[in-house]
Amino acid sequence: MPEKAATTSPRKGLLLRLLRGLSWLLIIVALAGVAVYLAFGPAHMIDRLKPPPPAFPEKVIEDPAAAAKPAVSPSPAAMQQAPADSQELATLMLDSIEDIWGEFLARADYAYKRPKVVSFRDRLESPCQLKGTFSGPLYCSSTSHLYLDMGYLDDLQKHAPQVGDLARSYVVAHAAAHHIQKLVGVVGWFRDLNADLAPAQGRESLRITQELVADCLVGSWISYARRKYAWLEPEQLEAALRAVRERDAARVGAGLPPMADPLDLPDPAARLRWLNVGIDSGDPRECSKLFTVEE
Repeated sequence: MPEKAATTSPRKGLLLRLLRGLSWLLIIVALAGVAVYLAFGPAHMIDRLKPPPPAFPEKVIEDPAAAAKPAVSPSPAAMQQAPADSQELATLMLDSIEDIWGEFLARADYAYKRPKVVSFRDRLESPCQLKGTFSGPLYCSSTSHLYLDMGYLDDLQKHAPQVGDLARSYVVAHAAAHHIQKLVGVVGWFRDLNADLAPAQGRESLRITQELVADCLVGSWISYARRKYAWLEPEQLEAALRAVRERDAARVGAGLPPMADPLDLPDPAARLRWLNVGIDSGDPRECSKLFTVEE
């Protein structure tokens, strides 16, 4: 007698349909998860967690009638010649930076705190937790120490006398501009962002940007300081930057210790461009554009 054909019970058919529906639901959820991961996952975590750039203080406006454009020439009472002694020049420039930036920072409820200046000549042992012997200017943000190499400044004056006063002033002001970045939070912003970046994601680019921000801040200072110090001539900045780069290379070739913070990293044209942004505007807030501009 033939066996009866097997029949699927209603309960078993319902279970199969439920399993099939659950399988499709799991596939849809998995695809959605992949899409969310690709759109918002670790690859984009830096962009989402990146801290907002710090705000620079408002510009100094000594004369409301002149607010649209800073003075373009020294005042009649401006000091015409820089001190020959590099130590004296450095002190003069740091006093000027304190006066002008003290006003800048006060307008944004910051307080200017003068860095601890350490003068030396040609050789500096283990500054700022660095191991070895170094030369040249250096700002150490962890201790707010500003190291100024008087031998380096004298070399600039000796080998580029036509622009030596401006070149020496620029070197001092650039090192001090890194201190300004610390006071307004730029150094911390770069440090936090740098810690989250892999080398391939642009750590070198961040360093270059920080250097150019310093140059732009130097330009903001020059736009006002040039009224008092006639040798701060923007027209001579290109030659002064060239002299700085040449002395950096020459000192290494002469067997002196390596520069602690060489000034030859960014392209010279980029340095000059952002110096002029600060000079032309007289407004340090213009320097914040470097947080979004690719150099």
